[in-house]
Amino acid sequence: MPRPHHSPIVLLAFPQFRHEFADLLNSNALVTNFTRSLIESTFENVMWFGRTSKDYREFVRTARAAYHFLVEGNKTKPKEIAKQYSLIVDNIIPSINNSGLALSEAKNVSSNDPDNKIRKYLASYKVMYEGLLCLICAPVIYAFGIAKRVKNKDFTPDDNGKIDLNTLKTMEKLIVYSDNRLARGLNSHIRNAYSHENYKVLDDAKVELWDPNPYKPKKSWGPEVWPLEKLIELNDQLWINALGITCSLFLYDINNRRIATDRGWFTSRRLPELRREELNDTVDTIADKLGFYMKSLTILGNQVYITLSPQLKGIDQDSELYMGNKVHTRLYKVKMWYEEKRIIDQLTRMLVTLIPYIKAESEVSINIVSHEGAPIGSLSVDFPNIIGLKITDTDPETVNNIRYIYKTDTIGETITYVEKKGTPRFVGIGPAMPKPGTSGTQLRPIGGV
Repeated sequence: MPRPHHSPIVLLAFPQFRHEFADLLNSNALVTNFTRSLIESTFENVMWFGRTSKDYREFVRTARAAYHFLVEGNKTKPKEIAKQYSLIVDNIIPSINNSGLALSEAKNVSSNDPDNKIRKYLASYKVMYEGLLCLICAPVIYAFGIAKRVKNKDFTPDDNGKIDLNTLKTMEKLIVYSDNRLARGLNSHIRNAYSHENYKVLDDAKVELWDPNPYKPKKSWGPEVWPLEKLIELNDQLWINALGITCSLFLYDINNRRIATDRGWFTSRRLPELRREELNDTVDTIADKLGFYMKSLTILGNQVYITLSPQLKGIDQDSELYMGNKVHTRLYKVKMWYEEKRIIDQLTRMLVTLIPYIKAESEVSINIVSHEGAPIGSLSVDFPNIIGLKITDTDPETVNNIRYIYKTDTIGETITYVEKKGTPRFVGIGPAMPKPGTSGTQLRPIGGV
């Protein structure tokens, strides 16, 4: 089943994505691990955590509108669009994570502390506005400018791939319909008021905000008094819209990565160095997918020490997944099985996968222990040797041919088991799940077996 920090939605994310956007996927579509992880996290955010069907509809509408702009620009200058996209692609996930964390912190503040909750929602809005929307809107606005043959330089992102969101005001004048989906939830006055401390928290869960313009006083905004509920609504609207724009970007990635990579349009960039907590989460996720439980990760200078234990073989069976609302419950079944893999093959694959995240000059040591802590084997390697391999496959034959690069290798032919999941299969619709503590048909909680 999904990892502990994910909801069961991740199992339904990709099938739902294909169902929702099947008409937009072309014959050259290529889904990489990166885009698949984006799909899973995006759909988890928009279909879980208390989101409504209205949120989902707004998300889909924004995704389709933004992708339309990308397609129109791509018809004229595909190389230029690809290069602008490549400037931001490595920063999409960190930016979404930062925005999601800020929004989560605001939601978690008790309603009994409205003053702090207001400040947290203002801070959350600023993080999304400056850190996420300026990034993900850039390729879309740039593509729109190309399609419309706009000469205004504001439609060209800066060297970091970001764009001034004020360009949306110019964009609105060129759109044939009145509603610019990219601008939903955007309010520069709220962002400015918080950034320049032009706000005052009031009693009764309200805040007064103003945005003066010393050069053009007639364009000054406020003061306005906003209840906390209105501020929450604005944050949620911007978040859902951001997820829709992000969806348009991975639709673009899926449909264009193959040709853009073949023609050298995607600029390869070194990922920003991860902090230890981020690297820990990354290694944990990779280990889980390859058949390991991560015990520890330690970094001392250029020495990276990882301790793992192999996963045990579970029972091959169908897992049941219930998705319910007030009206009915949908039942899905997911086929689950376990595949036997050599540990040496899986560790080699892990090291290759970690190339973008670990310093090139590092030495990596991996210890494999049983669940009780007994040693099974160890592996160590100078990371430049892994980078120099440039292998795309880690089948047993390939790994046997390159095992000489390991400084220490006592793994032998030991094995682990990798959990595999099939595509969720819709079974049928049943009555709504009863509320906790009430009588009725007993259904398993979401997550199944």
